[in-house]
Amino acid sequence: MASPRSVLQLDEHRTFGKAPTGPPRRRLRRRWRRLATTLAVAAVVGVLVAGLVDNLEVRSRLSAERQTLARDLVVHHRTAHRLVATDSSTRYTVIQRNALHWTVDAASTEYAIASQHLSTAKTALALQNYAIGVLHQCLGGVSQTYNQLSANNLPGAVNALDAVAGPCLALEGGGAGGPVYPFDLADPAVILAGHTYYAFGTNAEAGAVQVISSPDLKHWTALGNALPNLPSWAVPGYTWAPSVIRLGNSFVLYYTALDAAADEECISVAVGTVPSGPYVDSSTQPLVCQTNLGGSIDPSPFVDTNGNVYLDWKSNGANGQPATIWSQPMNPQGTALTGSPTALLTPTQPWEGGVVEGPAMLVNSGSYDLFYAGNNWNTANYAVGVATCSGPSGPCTKPLNQPLYGNQSNLVGPGSPSVFADKSGNIWLAFHAWLPNAVGDPHSRLLFLRQLSFSNGLPVVNPPS
Repeated sequence: MASPRSVLQLDEHRTFGKAPTGPPRRRLRRRWRRLATTLAVAAVVGVLVAGLVDNLEVRSRLSAERQTLARDLVVHHRTAHRLVATDSSTRYTVIQRNALHWTVDAASTEYAIASQHLSTAKTALALQNYAIGVLHQCLGGVSQTYNQLSANNLPGAVNALDAVAGPCLALEGGGAGGPVYPFDLADPAVILAGHTYYAFGTNAEAGAVQVISSPDLKHWTALGNALPNLPSWAVPGYTWAPSVIRLGNSFVLYYTALDAAADEECISVAVGTVPSGPYVDSSTQPLVCQTNLGGSIDPSPFVDTNGNVYLDWKSNGANGQPATIWSQPMNPQGTALTGSPTALLTPTQPWEGGVVEGPAMLVNSGSYDLFYAGNNWNTANYAVGVATCSGPSGPCTKPLNQPLYGNQSNLVGPGSPSVFADKSGNIWLAFHAWLPNAVGDPHSRLLFLRQLSFSNGLPVVNPPS
């Protein structure tokens, strides 16, 4: 097939060179058809070429877009990974932050606790230093007391004890409910004479019968030995359980002593003109000494509602007779027994452990209450009981099947009760007891005081105030 240029050249040659053959119109139509065909083919070819070019461009753009999309996908994936990593890092940071807060809170709490412990330790150290200083002061006074006793200077020993009574009492828990005197004062008996209280106790450093005084039942002063001389029949160093009563213008002291001849514990009597003594005992033999019943101890005088004087005491028990509390009338001066003794009480309850002793009769509004101690004095089982009596010579019954007063948080083994009225007419119970961490001989038995009240006709030991 000839090119469009060749066809045109041929036509020109035919037109201008040779005379055309055939009819002119037919030849002209054939030329135009050939020209149209040629032009149509060229157009189609152009369209195809253009389409091909366009297709190549589209493919190129698609390829470029695919590459861009691929890069974007890579970037997206990287970004997603970074976001995940950032999220994980953020969560980890939050966890760390929370853990840090918890640590800070815990540290703050520990710091507060440590500060409190430090403050407590400082306070304890200060108290300890104070206690050490008080202890040295107390021990120094006690040491001085022994030095004075070694030199047979009893007044000097009493003064040394009295000088350190306050510091020594502080060491032993003095205060509300605690002991009122820091040194041994076993088997106490308290009386009110004028405006002063006097307490008497078993022999110790201060002598055969210790005596102390107080204006208010709280602050006590050592006065010394109320019985400086013993009768000839009594063995020195074995006097205990004193009790005092005022009869007329005299003060009468009853006490227990060891009879040298009988080798038994017996009761004697001494008289003084002032409550602190000295008391004088001019006897040649004991006032009461039930040798067939194991001896007699713990004398306690009282006056009944008719003004008659009586003496109560305890026999230790022997020859089939248990420990027994007795009562017997006395002469008006309280220096001699009259009539016959009457048994008031024997041990009948388990808590008493086979022992009743230390009697103290309270005559109050026409009724008679007999306070006593039960069980072993040298143990924590010791306690105070009570019986009600129809009169000074009984009979007496026990309204309780347990002690009236036993161990407390700050005392152990209360016993040897005595009763007295204060300046306002209130009734008090005086007794000795051990400190909780110092029970049994040779530890000291200290003086305690508790006010009494009454409920349904029975005494009640009030808690300390």
